Amino acid sequence: MIKKRRLQRVTLQAHQVPSLQISSPIALTTEQRHYLCNVLRLETESEFIVLDRQGGWWLAKLSSDLDIAEVIAKLENNSELAAQLTLGIAMPKGSNIESVIRQTTELGVRQIVPLFSDRTIIKSGTDIGNQKRDRWQRIAEESAELSMRNYVPEINIPQTFTSWLDALANSTLPTWKYICVTSPNAPHLLTSLQNSNGEETSEIIVTTGCEGGWTTREEEIAIASGFIPVSLGNRVLSAITAPVVALSLVGAFLDTQ
Repeated sequence: MIKKRRLQRVTLQAHQVPSLQISSPIALTTEQRHYLCNVLRLETESEFIVLDRQGGWWLAKLSSDLDIAEVIAKLENNSELAAQLTLGIAMPKGSNIESVIRQTTELGVRQIVPLFSDRTIIKSGTDIGNQKRDRWQRIAEESAELSMRNYVPEINIPQTFTSWLDALANSTLPTWKYICVTSPNAPHLLTSLQNSNGEETSEIIVTTGCEGGWTTREEEIAIASGFIPVSLGNRVLSAITAPVVALSLVGAFLDTQ
């Protein structure tokens, strides 16, 4: 293993990954070649970093055939949090979720689950469309590359809040689960994290509401599903600020353990 260098980074597609190892050839996609050769103006033998979407970083170089790159070495990168971090977010209005995806990717999120809730403007049953979901995933890929992440977060297909809770009930992994609420009686998220310190966990799940927050019904079913209601402080935060604050707290907690 050698340490990473300050080189441009490219995220591989799933079909490019399966047998990746030193000396492996990588058939570049049209978009990757355009980015490397036309945007970055790299030439034959120029080096860059590829991310394999499975936590691996590899040093690669362009061959004489600019459609092909060759893996030179395995790189070392320790930018990930100690536990997998999942964000369930009731979709904010407009395109505001794109800002959330960018910022929470930088903060270390591993999975983002867009949710239909009682107060989302986009209602359950609405077809978000592959084009929009593909755009969200590309935003995550770009943010992961810029923030030197090992993993590209997975952006799930939007689903209802209740169906997501039902799916989580089938998990057997040790998980800490928090729902961010505006109740003045809820403990602060940081306090709850500190009180859980010492307990085993492989995943931390945080869920935040859209404009107007969660309904009482939603808070009750989340608590019944094992979520701890928590506060993010004494100030009222917007639907795009709340997830960033929540994940900043979780990341700081994990980084200082």
